[in-house]
Amino acid sequence: MAGFDFHIHTKYLGCANGTMEIPAIVHECEQLGVTALAITDHLNALDKLDLHRPIRRDIEALDTDTAVYFGVELNFTGKDQGFAYSAEVRDELGFQFAIGGIHSTYLAAYDVKEMVAIQHRHHLKACADPLVDVLVHPYWFGRKQFEKNEWPWFDSMRAVPASYARELGQVAKETGTAIEINACANLENPAYSEEYVKEYVAYLAVIAEEGPRFAVGSDAHDIGRLRTIQTAWQVVKQLELTPERIWQPNCAPMVGRRGQPQTSK
Repeated sequence: MAGFDFHIHTKYLGCANGTMEIPAIVHECEQLGVTALAITDHLNALDKLDLHRPIRRDIEALDTDTAVYFGVELNFTGKDQGFAYSAEVRDELGFQFAIGGIHSTYLAAYDVKEMVAIQHRHHLKACADPLVDVLVHPYWFGRKQFEKNEWPWFDSMRAVPASYARELGQVAKETGTAIEINACANLENPAYSEEYVKEYVAYLAVIAEEGPRFAVGSDAHDIGRLRTIQTAWQVVKQLELTPERIWQPNCAPMVGRRGQPQTSK
């Protein structure tokens, strides 16, 4: 269970900073005890597709025993819309799996109840997509939109009904979608309080009661933030998740050695 990090960004799309080069990422992960990792840069629109080619090139050039996978992170193209992704896109670039989820409030005016409902609806929509293996960082929010609009910051999971957590857990189990335990976005995000983190882990515990699998990811955008994956591993232990409840790609890594086979979507 400890040893996986299946959500890492690079400098290639401008999402992460210049420290996030493939060889440096792998070296740092090895120092942290990571045995299997994935590069999962964003694909929000098809005009960015070619920017993923250097990522694959640099992965293929690695000389390492660490299992390294070539994944992709998807974002909805708009409210209640889909992803800029298809089996054809997957096969053209050779993506080995996809993680995805909602990255916006999709609100013009502040309404916390509606905001949570929109999040939940898109979580279920991501789980229903057969090309999405992992739902990323449920209830992560970018703070800039809140500050720009002078909205109250979302710093409590008490606004999320337990029924939403249970339905998400049930749907994720039915569809075979893993729920992400995300270190940088949720567990070690400086924008969130310690109380929020406790509430967030309790939210994950409710989901876990419904029986889905979980994926772990640092979501690092800086080489120094890769260490946060250890916090995600601690939450795995706290939730008492057994090895069969921890997701990993159902294929051989692009380079390195893989662990035990798992069942994917």
